Amino acid sequence: MAPRALRFLFARRGESLGTLVGLFWRSLRAEGLGPTWRRLRSYVGTVAAAAETPLPPRSTQKDVLWVAGCPGHPRRWRCEHALERLQLAGGSGDVVDWPAVPLADYLDCYRTFVLQRVPHEPSVAAFVAAARAAGKRVVVDVDDLVIHERYGPELPILAGYGELGRELYVQQLRRIGQVLALVEAAQAATATLARELQRCFPHLQVEVVRNVASRAMVERSAAALGVAADRAEDGTVTLGYFAGTRTHDADLGTIADALAAVLAARPAARLLLVGEVEPPAALRPFAARIERRPPVPWPELPALLRRADVHLVPLTDTLFTACKSELKWVEAALVGRPVVAAAVGPYRDCVRPGQNGWLAADAAAFAAALLAAIDDPAARVRLGAAARAEVLAQWTTAAGAARPQTSA
Repeated sequence: MAPRALRFLFARRGESLGTLVGLFWRSLRAEGLGPTWRRLRSYVGTVAAAAETPLPPRSTQKDVLWVAGCPGHPRRWRCEHALERLQLAGGSGDVVDWPAVPLADYLDCYRTFVLQRVPHEPSVAAFVAAARAAGKRVVVDVDDLVIHERYGPELPILAGYGELGRELYVQQLRRIGQVLALVEAAQAATATLARELQRCFPHLQVEVVRNVASRAMVERSAAALGVAADRAEDGTVTLGYFAGTRTHDADLGTIADALAAVLAARPAARLLLVGEVEPPAALRPFAARIERRPPVPWPELPALLRRADVHLVPLTDTLFTACKSELKWVEAALVGRPVVAAAVGPYRDCVRPGQNGWLAADAAAFAAALLAAIDDPAARVRLGAAARAEVLAQWTTAAGAARPQTSA
């Protein structure tokens, strides 16, 4: 296999080398060698990883090409799962990664192109114009409030960035917005995000395309159902909080005092923290009852999700969180576990108190719901089973293949 640096040089598209050299020197002056090296290594690694995805043959004739501009979980949920849903419905397509794909080379190969968080640059603009002239459909896909630079202040991730980092992130928002301005259609993971898209870009035709679980997720979740099945005999109840990024510290902080009160009132309760999250100061007295686990690859996640008897979904009540999708409910439900979720965004629609989980309008309600969940094991089982049945019926690629999308 070619060294990563060579894959980067041959696969890289987007910014010119002159732009990258200028950015390197800006970063070096503003942040020093360490942060600059980490930024450069991250960028080279992202492009080189994108180059590892095999490109489709240029003779292919299929329905949809997904162009993934954001790796990791967004790529998996928004591109890979979408492709599986299309295939189950009888369609055909492929997934490739930006910036390692020459879009113009595939103009005649697909009827529709879905650009998932692909930023603006000259070749992208030229491709959109050529696709429109050829009668092709180009759609921008977003699953977060990363649609325009005006939303920069809404994004909690920027709080941990330096001045240059914030500038570059907002620049990326601007470039995604520039692509949205060029196309005629977009799709969003939630109705709230779809409304923001239309408010920001009135010309767009917007569809709500929900996140759905893949067949592999369903199978691995089913296999995890036996995990910790007998643990309830010792009387402990594990509350689980799973954080995908470090921005979830603020969410957990909204219930820190309530959670501390619950742990104090119920000595049998334990807390499982998974991912990039730091325990709030209010939880320090309970350190011996807190288990921390690093992020795991998604195939290992279902077994870990099953270890928690109840899942916590606290959210800061902001436009950013209101636009997020209900992934935490879907993942917990697949392993038969209920959630206690903040009554924010899509959770107000998917979680029905007393039927498939608990909703909490504030920290006090969160504490009350957690106490109820801890004290009633039968309710945990019943609500978890109901949530699982609902997700299997409506929130999988197989179910989504038969369900039409909705316009915003």
